[in-house]
Amino acid sequence: MDKYQRIASEIADAIGGTDNVVSYTNCMTRLRVNVADRSLINEDQVKKINGVLGTVDDETYQIILGPGTVTKVAEQFGHLKNSSSGKQGTSSAALKEKGSDLKAELKKKNNTPFKNFLRKVGNIFIPLIPAFVGAGLIAGIASILLNNITAQNLDAATWSQYVTVLNVIKNAIFAYLAIYVGINAAKEFGATPSLGGVIGGVTLLTGILPDQPIKNIFNGDPLAPGQGGIIGVLLAVYLLSLLEKQLRKVIPDSLDIIITPMIALLVVGLLTIFFIMPFAGFISDNLIGAINWI
Repeated sequence: MDKYQRIASEIADAIGGTDNVVSYTNCMTRLRVNVADRSLINEDQVKKINGVLGTVDDETYQIILGPGTVTKVAEQFGHLKNSSSGKQGTSSAALKEKGSDLKAELKKKNNTPFKNFLRKVGNIFIPLIPAFVGAGLIAGIASILLNNITAQNLDAATWSQYVTVLNVIKNAIFAYLAIYVGINAAKEFGATPSLGGVIGGVTLLTGILPDQPIKNIFNGDPLAPGQGGIIGVLLAVYLLSLLEKQLRKVIPDSLDIIITPMIALLVVGLLTIFFIMPFAGFISDNLIGAINWI
């Protein structure tokens, strides 16, 4: 039995066995387990497992394992769960029923506006962490190469092309971050993810000609791509979710797939360009000014 099999097996034993596991998933650092009966979890035993860094008792029971380790342990945990799926006793239904009651009670306890806000923000940005880490390290390598080219330690004719290639990879996340955030925000707010990505992309003002800018209706200045930042994207996608839900209530099913996306994108797109971007940009600029003043 290797390290990850051992950790998975010991976790399963400490949380009441795989029969007590209704579902599970993992994020960057945590194995998130939805159990049927929380009273079967031996918290002290879980924390004593070699490889477990800690636990969080939230809507799901979260076991902190750290990056890299968690994916391998989750894989082995899945094998344990699947191998025992056909061996569950007659108590499984009762456990699940009890687990549903406990989960509902815990969800009610954690259903505060502040916790819900933090949960939504986390669900939007946590999936992007691997991309940030990978692209950030690539950007660092590109900077090291560029510094050595500037210092003439490396031949510019040979190495400049590699720097360009690395920057292209790095920019795939940072240049289009608004689109990724728009997609994740739409999933979290209950809108169509592809429409959320489009609204995020609207803030990039793709296709604007330098001599034909879109004017800020508040001060007449040209709008800049990305003005309003991620705050603007989140606000725009939230409005998209509200409008889309209302449209689906009144538009016939036969026309929904055509009319709803068109109206939603047109209305929210216009609001984003002429109101949300200038407003969010104003808020961001003043916030930065206040921080600099302090």
